[in-house]
Amino acid sequence: MKTFVEIGSCDFNTLTHLSHHGWKGVIVEPIKKYFDNIPHEENICYVNVAIGDVDGSTTMWIAPDEVVDVDSDFKGMSTVIEDGHPLLTTEVNVPMMTFDTLFEMTEVSSIDFLKIDVEGYDGKLLKLFPWHNIKPKFIQFESKHTNDLDYVIELLMSNGYHCMVESENTFAILL
Repeated sequence: MKTFVEIGSCDFNTLTHLSHHGWKGVIVEPIKKYFDNIPHEENICYVNVAIGDVDGSTTMWIAPDEVVDVDSDFKGMSTVIEDGHPLLTTEVNVPMMTFDTLFEMTEVSSIDFLKIDVEGYDGKLLKLFPWHNIKPKFIQFESKHTNDLDYVIELLMSNGYHCMVESENTFAILL
């Protein structure tokens, strides 16, 4: 059975549909109000946390409801980066865990597809990924907000990936 892990799913554009094609998965979304709206499917483990460098909690910033009501693009935006965007001003305390803890809790030992969309924190998460234990076959991450993309690409290449950068996302396939 193929396995996906999606970090930062909000409640739209998720990979839940893959469960209809025999995949099992893990969907991680730290913002509770969005997490609660994700469609639930069989063979998917849903985890309401942020991924970070320690197990514990962290502060995130989201757009206030009045901003989301005017521009729905802000619905999916949340960040752990203070002052990451001038309209992400509402503080939310969320639980946080490491990749190792997530994978142990969800019994993930291999990943066919890793998708990360965490508004500028994508590169940091890829630096925290436990490459010594798991190498996803295919990775997609939102790179348009990644300020150290060259370093992240080098990290992926040093772990055996071929990378393709597009305008908003970067794709990496394990060679």
